[in-house]
Amino acid sequence: MSGLTEQAGLARTVELKGHVIDSLTLSKVIDRVQQLGGDYRLNDIHVGSLKKDISAINLTLLAADANTMNALMEAVAPYGAVAESTDAETIACEQAGALPEEAYRVRLPQKIRWNGQTLSVGQGGDWALAIKNGQAHMISAAQVLPGDLLVRGTHGLDW
Repeated sequence: MSGLTEQAGLARTVELKGHVIDSLTLSKVIDRVQQLGGDYRLNDIHVGSLKKDISAINLTLLAADANTMNALMEAVAPYGAVAESTDAETIACEQAGALPEEAYRVRLPQKIRWNGQTLSVGQGGDWALAIKNGQAHMISAAQVLPGDLLVRGTHGLDW
């Protein structure tokens, strides 16, 4: 990847569904994005385990400007790429301090090595996206309470 970031340009999340691995669709999409001067970030991937199963890939396309982003979107559309426009899905937490398996998680390190020593990271561990009072927040697993609405999967996330 070229190192292009959302701060340096535009980002658009798209989803590919179908036999995108065995048909080399993902490879073709990545090649086309890079040929046009864009970049990408793979956000989530679900690979079907049987030949009849479909796969789903969520990726963010990155472009330096609107013209490049338009070209990227036009180029990936024939491969079945659909721009995200759905709301985030949520799941209710059932147990305090425990994230449901389906919750979107961010894992931060709990310890680091520095100058030959092991240092604890104060805010390490599992984090999730929670919706509270109409606002989205990152909360640690320890802060999760029964009934909290946690984001499930990557639908509706815009990087």
